[in-house]
Amino acid sequence: MLQTLFLLSFAILCSALGDLGYGKLFSTSFGYPGVNASYDYVIIGGGTAGLTLATRLALNGTYSVAVVEAGSFYELDNGNYSQYPSGVIRSTDPGPNLSAVNGLIDWRFLTTPQTGLLNRTVHYARGKCLGGSSGRNYLLYQRATVGFFDEWAKEVGDASYEWQSVLPYYQKSAHYTPGNTTTRAANSSRGTVDETAVFAKNDGPLQVSLPKYAASWSSYFPSAFSELGLPQLEGTNSGILNGWTYMTMSEDPTYQTRSSSETSYLKLALERTSLTVYTHALVNRIMFDDTKTARGVLVDVAGMKFMLNATKEVIVSAGAFQSPQLLMVSGIGPASTLKGLDIPVISNLSGVGQNMWDNPRLTLSLEVNLETGTTLTNQPERALEETEKYIVNRTGMLTSTGADFAGFVKLTNDSRSNFSTETRSSLAETFPPDWPEAEFFASSNGVAGLAHNGAGIFIGLLATFSRGSVTIKSADMADAPVIDPAWLTDKHDQEIAVTAFKYARRLANTTSLRKVIVGEEVVPGPAVQSDAQILEYLKNTTVTYYHASSTCKMGMRNDSMAVVDKDGKVFGVKNLRVVDVSALPLLPPGQPQGTVYMLAEKIADKILEEA
Repeated sequence: MLQTLFLLSFAILCSALGDLGYGKLFSTSFGYPGVNASYDYVIIGGGTAGLTLATRLALNGTYSVAVVEAGSFYELDNGNYSQYPSGVIRSTDPGPNLSAVNGLIDWRFLTTPQTGLLNRTVHYARGKCLGGSSGRNYLLYQRATVGFFDEWAKEVGDASYEWQSVLPYYQKSAHYTPGNTTTRAANSSRGTVDETAVFAKNDGPLQVSLPKYAASWSSYFPSAFSELGLPQLEGTNSGILNGWTYMTMSEDPTYQTRSSSETSYLKLALERTSLTVYTHALVNRIMFDDTKTARGVLVDVAGMKFMLNATKEVIVSAGAFQSPQLLMVSGIGPASTLKGLDIPVISNLSGVGQNMWDNPRLTLSLEVNLETGTTLTNQPERALEETEKYIVNRTGMLTSTGADFAGFVKLTNDSRSNFSTETRSSLAETFPPDWPEAEFFASSNGVAGLAHNGAGIFIGLLATFSRGSVTIKSADMADAPVIDPAWLTDKHDQEIAVTAFKYARRLANTTSLRKVIVGEEVVPGPAVQSDAQILEYLKNTTVTYYHASSTCKMGMRNDSMAVVDKDGKVFGVKNLRVVDVSALPLLPPGQPQGTVYMLAEKIADKILEEA
């Protein structure tokens, strides 16, 4: 097995190094630590949004741009696990034991004890690498709904956030390749659609496609969802999310490897621009002059401190946790928090770190008479076969994350969803009609401790009312932020969670899925039946889809929770923007990756228009 892993790691790593052109990168594109420097734009965070912004600004050819990233290349620091799709399950253990989490590519953040989860503490995976969380996620690529963007436009008072206006930025970011159906199982053709029409010919560097392998477990879900009356979707990128489909992924269709902002945007920038990248570099704080204008950042590389001056703007793209943390340690945030830590207040913004949205993840675990991820764990010879298949042909189980098929469900439209009048009314008042309340993934990653072929149904809650927060315990960026997602603290969310779990059970009991399920459900098991028992089980097991957002909320100036305006500009200061998932005013239903790329493309255009 060790020999297998070495061969896989060596083969992928050599390919990655060649594709990225590391000779040029190390000789001309890295900032020199310890030396003060000046650039037009300094971008904090080389993640999904940060590298998109940096590349677009650098491609203009007029401006000098620097990216400051605390990590390095995940190809070097995490080897094959960050690159071949089925390796995504590594280093995402919900913990709180962090022994299996690679601190070179993950921040190893822990939440506070969660009152909604029986005071459990959860590891919250976040990318500490070039590519950020686009180098850590499950590769799932989709777009939000038309109604979601209507709400966004209302929140910020700007019609340019309506669907038809943001669609070109979605299209600008990604290059779509239809899936290779000849390498997928014959019974996976149902639910596989060609989404070429909703992408564009003049597209961007991010690779979006379908894996060459469709999980066997997934192939039984189209008929199972149909039994429950859920229609088929024409993909997940047309602004409509009500139905079932195979999911597009940020995956290179040629090499069947992860496509992240590092392998797409950064690669493009290194080939065509003079973009400068500082790695292993932690920004201590943003520096302001007497006019509250951001003039640069103080950076620390292994104890060597230096200044990076920004002649035009500082752009914060450090993510849902560290963007608000950096604002607060730099004097922007709730005055009471800052004064309590002797941080001079530059802009009193009570919304910094507040309004955190996230998608809780629930699980129903089963045993099936099909090959799943557990098969490879328990049978080394099969793991070797699949590894060799991947190395030689880029086919087989390793090309898939194991969660490739989903159903998006409007639970309030389901006749068997017995929501209380209050919850049903709150959902209708808060979320637009096209916003699904839950998503159900066919998961082939196996069940921990199961000796046979484990599978499951992952349940994501998409219409939630619980709101968490991020704050700080010191003025030192090296100290982890205090993260409280507040999962399942709202009674509405508890009711939605129980209802969604019951739907998953009905799905598991369809004729289509019972064909391949062995015996009774494994976890929680048939003894758990009442709503109270189900809720207790969910509180004991719920984790996250890692979709934290909105902690530097975009909005209008009269919104007490708003931190940035419609263009990402921070209220109360000059020459400072926040552009990343933290700036979203609402968490998109489903996976936010594609929307973050879109936002970065849109704001990059705005910056260049204003420059």
